[in-house]
Amino acid sequence: MKLDKFQEQVFFSTVRITIPSQSGSGSSIGTGFILVTPLNDTENRSVILLISNRHVFGDSTEKIILNFHKKRTDGSGPELGQTITFFNDRFKEAYYVHPDPEIDLACTNISAIAQEGSNIFYKNVFPGMLSDFSEEDLLPGTDVWFIGYPEDRFDTVHNLPILRKGYIASIPKVDFNAKKQFVIDAQVFPGSSGSPVFNIIGGNFKLIGVISQTMIRHGQLQAVPTGVSLGVEQILGLGIVIKATVVKELIDYVVNKVKLML
Repeated sequence: MKLDKFQEQVFFSTVRITIPSQSGSGSSIGTGFILVTPLNDTENRSVILLISNRHVFGDSTEKIILNFHKKRTDGSGPELGQTITFFNDRFKEAYYVHPDPEIDLACTNISAIAQEGSNIFYKNVFPGMLSDFSEEDLLPGTDVWFIGYPEDRFDTVHNLPILRKGYIASIPKVDFNAKKQFVIDAQVFPGSSGSPVFNIIGGNFKLIGVISQTMIRHGQLQAVPTGVSLGVEQILGLGIVIKATVVKELIDYVVNKVKLML
């Protein structure tokens, strides 16, 4: 299977994150995406991060389950339908949250399991893909695409997520409700939390943010905790997206932390 186009590659950039409940009955589901960033050290090392919302990861002392695609033996692509599952009882040592406790963004360092030579296949986002929100063509009304596991819906046979579409519904360069976020007009459900959001800027796909919340009918802005039903509340079809500039803040924070540990 050739993956020449970004629209196909992005299907292999996400990971389904499962957090089993402490009671043993059921689990919560969320989306994470893989980003590789250089450490900018003398040895040209990089770190592989799985980025999502803080509320998706939950308690870092609990178990987390990650499902990856298996790489073909010749390394040419994914072995569709075959997965590699990692169970981590304690991922706290490799877990980082955004330094601002009000920001629902976190990541875990997966370099140890996804490094070169492993049997995992993925396509990663890289820092150069992040929008800095200075672009002239980042405008209200333009299309966005986001990918993940809404309501835990996905291609279970091939372990592939769902790509969805909406458009920017606020002025993206203005911080919505005075927070580093903007609004998209799209159906956002539990399981979509942590989904990367893309926009075409200057003819190229750019990461412009990460889904974190949805709006419900009675007007409250409510976070979308993975695996938690909204009951009789009606979703308005408006999602809250944390800006890519905040993702960059998290990346810089993690890079500095990792370099101190080396």
